[in-house]
Amino acid sequence: MRSTDQTMNLFEEFFKIAQVFEQSGIQYAVIGGVALAFHDQPRLTRDIDLLISPEDFEGVKSALESLGYFESAKPWTFRNTSLTLHRFMKTEGEDHLLVDILFGREDRYQEITRNAHVENSEFGPVRVATRGDIIQLKKMRSSQQDQVDIRRLQNDPD
Repeated sequence: MRSTDQTMNLFEEFFKIAQVFEQSGIQYAVIGGVALAFHDQPRLTRDIDLLISPEDFEGVKSALESLGYFESAKPWTFRNTSLTLHRFMKTEGEDHLLVDILFGREDRYQEITRNAHVENSEFGPVRVATRGDIIQLKKMRSSQQDQVDIRRLQNDPD
């Protein structure tokens, strides 16, 4: 049992999720801050962002619930895109961790999950969106953090 002064480890949680997704045959691509670490551009992040195929959503929801996550907000769709976000949360004591599940019905989003390359980690395989696909997604959202991430990814090509 964890004491209340310990926090959940984002990467431990991420690898647990990846293992369950792999075991369940769920097609996904890691995007966002965790994906940047796999592209040698680590930065502080407080959530896990995963792009999935829409038909996998019920399996994803079930997998996350089996790990103690619950859907914590109503889903929403980003402006000027067909991307829908479902936010899940896990709490331990006063600590919490967010997992954002995104999917779009357009072929370009399906292609990103199909293009994801498999990274072999000490915890098993992880499917990571390509550098170009991450840049494409970040250009659509275009927040200040996204702009910084794009510059970093473009200045250090694979």
